[in-house]
Amino acid sequence: MTAAIETTPLFIATATTNTRTDSLVQVQVEDIVCALTVETNAFGDNLPVIPTASRIEDNQVLYQIKLKALLVNHADGRTVENHALRIKSNRTSDTLRLERVSDQDGHLTITVESRLPGALELVAEAEGVTSAPLKLNFKEAWYQSTFLMTGYNVCSESDFSGPLVDGAGLDEKHKEDFLFGASGVPMQGTGREAGGRYVRLQSMQGGWHHNPRGNRDRVNEPAHVSFRYADGVVGAYGNVTENHSIAVDPHVIPRRGRVHIDGIGNRTADDTGSAIRNYHIDNFLGAGQAVVTSWLASGLNGTQRRVKYLGA
Repeated sequence: MTAAIETTPLFIATATTNTRTDSLVQVQVEDIVCALTVETNAFGDNLPVIPTASRIEDNQVLYQIKLKALLVNHADGRTVENHALRIKSNRTSDTLRLERVSDQDGHLTITVESRLPGALELVAEAEGVTSAPLKLNFKEAWYQSTFLMTGYNVCSESDFSGPLVDGAGLDEKHKEDFLFGASGVPMQGTGREAGGRYVRLQSMQGGWHHNPRGNRDRVNEPAHVSFRYADGVVGAYGNVTENHSIAVDPHVIPRRGRVHIDGIGNRTADDTGSAIRNYHIDNFLGAGQAVVTSWLASGLNGTQRRVKYLGA
């Protein structure tokens, strides 16, 4: 989808010659026609881009789009150089930057920036200028930078093999290493039990036991660990869903923002992560080792991908 864009000419009337007779003053007028067009971006369309250096403010991205103004003398078709032009948006929140005057080819470049999504109109604002508005609609936009792709999952009881034991807060027995092992619920926070429900860590005291190599292998005091059943995996902004949710840096992608990732599809920013910084997206894969194996086999992990912002 491209931005809704209308390209419309502006007419700048300039009186150049006066001829007087006894009964009539004749005024010869030369019209300068200004054609405004949206420049094609690096992604091959006319959508705005989100500059790499920009950061989220008030949960809004910074839209940036570049326009080209062409000034042409209507009478003889010649381009008009060294001519100033002023453009105004109908929204006070928009910022416009223009080159001072047209170049030798009659061109001026205009940069429009805004954090406000939705429709806007640009018109020429100068004495003697008449114009139809140029209409734009800010919604979708390309991130100027690509994103590093990784994936994350929660554990599944089906991948464990320990004996069935009780866990505080649970009404069924579950595999011991699922409840108390370093690859289980205490480390990941949530896991999917064999019946399909989710088990969430409620509290943990006593810390971790370490194996001879110094690595965590199980909780120190299982009696001081409690759990509860849950209806899903909770991210920073609500439940996360496989093949739908991503963890993002909220300074780059707005919370609950929707994006399209090349080669992966549409995703929603439902989560964050301490290791997810800047241009990095972590896809929620689901539960268990099988989803990780599939993700790694896809060739997507560790790649850089183009991302289009779809709106919040």
